[in-house]
Amino acid sequence: MSDKPIRSRNRRGEGARLRDELVSAASTLLEDLDGQEALSLRAVARAAGIAPQSVYLHFNDRRELLTAVYQVRFGELHAALATARDAVPKDAAAERLSAICHAYIDYGTRNPGHYRVLFGTAGTPGWEPTEGQLPGLPTIQLLIEAAADCGSTDPNATAVCLWAAMHGLITLRQDRPSFPWPPLETLVRTMVDAHLAAAD
Repeated sequence: MSDKPIRSRNRRGEGARLRDELVSAASTLLEDLDGQEALSLRAVARAAGIAPQSVYLHFNDRRELLTAVYQVRFGELHAALATARDAVPKDAAAERLSAICHAYIDYGTRNPGHYRVLFGTAGTPGWEPTEGQLPGLPTIQLLIEAAADCGSTDPNATAVCLWAAMHGLITLRQDRPSFPWPPLETLVRTMVDAHLAAAD
């Protein structure tokens, strides 16, 4: 018998709370599962302490629930990057780009489970775009705009290269913690300077 406590019934008008709890439960499960295909609605219901059929009051299927998870987590990441950007004056373009990169890496290293859900889960909805769709991705759009402000002649390419480099730093620092990593400030400055120089 499961020792998961039975969730108390929501009062009228509190259905949104259950939806949030289901998203949180799914996100937590995804942090430890081997890919999104291993996630089941029954497991999510069990983690949230509700009957499996109750999930369908908020989500028609697993993909709809997964999409909600990604929206929440990408929203958190985007908010962190936007806050870092807005803390730097607009006329300090390179510093703004560095701040965004710092915030991205900070989110990934401080929230490894959330980061894995976003970028370690194959088939994340919305993250297999064509080149023309890149500006429609809010998180990438922040990088594109910051790279353009720095004078990049191809801000899309610069943004994608920076994203790939940041992802590498996050995952390698997690997988190889004993490596003598230079200070993060040095790595970010070197990464930004190199990509901006290549994009001139």
